[in-house]
Amino acid sequence: MVKAKEVNKEENLDSVDSKVSIYEVGYIMVPGIAEENLGSEVTKFKDSLIELGATFISDEYPKMLELAYEMSRSINNKKQKFSYGYFGWVKFECATNSAKVIKDYLDKNETLVRYLMIKTVRENTMSTKRAYGKQEGPRRRTTVKAEDQVPINEEVIDKEIDALVV
Repeated sequence: MVKAKEVNKEENLDSVDSKVSIYEVGYIMVPGIAEENLGSEVTKFKDSLIELGATFISDEYPKMLELAYEMSRSINNKKQKFSYGYFGWVKFECATNSAKVIKDYLDKNETLVRYLMIKTVRENTMSTKRAYGKQEGPRRRTTVKAEDQVPINEEVIDKEIDALVV
């Protein structure tokens, strides 16, 4: 009787591990990769994910960006610091047990400065960019200069207040 319960628990664990989920990986590749070699590095990266069980949904080719802060990574047992990097992302589906293997691969991949792997949804959830500081229309605040102000007539204001109150 006990053995039957143990077998059922193992089957349930296997079914949980084989459940297919959607994941997204945002990554920053080292800036030392030459522009002409970037395509082959990205292809090698994606091929490795496919070999580990990923089925791609969408992706964005990496672009060179200045990082918000300096990041460090140990590569070949040497600590290196980075202020720039190629940022890209991939969205894929895979089994839960494959996701664990993919995470281990990402941890050991020395072409990545940093990555973030999240569980997500299949739908495209990208938001539009806002232009901060350059709003037009009624939301934009305007300041009135002292010389452009109209003098205040207290009698007119009092009459308008009385008319509103009545």
